[in-house]
Amino acid sequence: MKLLFFVLFLIVNLNAHVNVVCKAGIMDNIQAKKYINNLLKDEPKNIVCILKLANIHLKSGDLLKGYKLIARAYKINPKGVEQSSVSSILPYALEMSELARKAKKNNDPMLWNQIAANLFEMGVYAEAIKAYNKSLSIDKNQPKIRLQLALNYNKNNQIDESVDQLFTLVEQNENDFYANYYLGKILRYSITDEDSAVKYFKNAKKILENTKDQFQQREYSIFINDINQELGK
Repeated sequence: MKLLFFVLFLIVNLNAHVNVVCKAGIMDNIQAKKYINNLLKDEPKNIVCILKLANIHLKSGDLLKGYKLIARAYKINPKGVEQSSVSSILPYALEMSELARKAKKNNDPMLWNQIAANLFEMGVYAEAIKAYNKSLSIDKNQPKIRLQLALNYNKNNQIDESVDQLFTLVEQNENDFYANYYLGKILRYSITDEDSAVKYFKNAKKILENTKDQFQQREYSIFINDINQELGK
């Protein structure tokens, strides 16, 4: 939540200080991006305009591009960026942009997963989805990551995509407890397919009981009680 507050803080402050310089305040995001990018062709080291462009990306939820632009401005003029309104999120922006650079350069699924997890914690589900998909495009055999992708799709109200990922998990391993459990939840509450929901809740219960030793006692109790309620027991 603190990081999200800092992003919002950045948006407000940048809007107040750079619209006049870049003259992009009255444009929509697409027009403003084109306008500022054209300015930067002539003034590639204009950090005010770079930060304004970063602000537009952050405001539209495209955080990684926003962070990359902040890192770009910092490389040009560290002191100027440190004294700007982005100083609150500067360390995090530099960290995330460096992670993204290494992930892309090394084609590293684990780094993409780390980026996605950070974005998920911030509630930026669309960006997390992109990062998880990049990871899975490198290594498809990551059931836990595919589950996280499905949950992000669900959080982002992309229900069909979430169900598709969960079905893929069940096809790969019919004894995947979490895939069956969350299929039951989504089928019941988002798609209202009651018969299919009951089927997957029953599967989940059977798997849970057969693998009880793999769960902590409290976790097992929470799941079994919830499933029993879903099944009307």
